[in-house]
Amino acid sequence: MKLFNKYKFSDKSQALGGLISTAMGILSLLSFGYGVYLSFKAAGEGGLRVGSLGILSLILAVIGTVIGLISFKEDNKFYGTSRFGSMLCGVIAVFMIAVFLMGI
Repeated sequence: MKLFNKYKFSDKSQALGGLISTAMGILSLLSFGYGVYLSFKAAGEGGLRVGSLGILSLILAVIGTVIGLISFKEDNKFYGTSRFGSMLCGVIAVFMIAVFLMGI
């Protein structure tokens, strides 16, 4: 006796906004990581270069969060990357805002 077969036959694909949001989150993480690397290498005297990487990371994260949240409006799509990208970008954005507020 077969209980349940969990086959999924669907023509759905991932939401485009979710893929873009995830990519922007990864780029934001890379930008932040490179800024931290440059700051350690310069013994905390990174200056404008490190600050501009931080601002870039924040901007990418905020835009990625907005795109990820908007992607939930796409019809007949899977939203796994939308959830992941929105959460990733949201966490990075909150973290970067906290870093900037500590520096003020």
